Amino acid sequence: MAKSSIANWRASGGALDISATHSGNGTVPECVAQDGKIICDFTALGSGETVTINTPFKFTVYDIVLVVGNGENVSSKTLTVKNSSTALSSAMSMATDVARVATATLDEDQAVFAVGDNDLTLVSSAHADGGGTVYIYYR
Repeated sequence: MAKSSIANWRASGGALDISATHSGNGTVPECVAQDGKIICDFTALGSGETVTINTPFKFTVYDIVLVVGNGENVSSKTLTVKNSSTALSSAMSMATDVARVATATLDEDQAVFAVGDNDLTLVSSAHADGGGTVYIYYR
């Protein structure tokens, strides 16, 4: 019965809420897993601050895209996605308003997350507060 319920939930386009913690004064209005991607919105990510995303299931990351929020750009600011403290993605620029920025590199050795690792981390470079949405594609 449970398998049927999960299959129905997935077929209906259900999203799994995932908890995420902002290390600064900003917020994480929404963080969900749906259709093979984790979508995480964040605001006011300041100098050296992080957003840590819980990992309630096992997955392997194969692509990452950042969309800078409207009016949330900061010149010279970057966002890096990490597995614990090791970079998974290249630094993605947050300098252009509403830009779509794909990671230039992806470290396959850092791409696997186990259930309960809870160490998928968005890390801000120095500079003022900025926000956006990160799309983490997994299989």
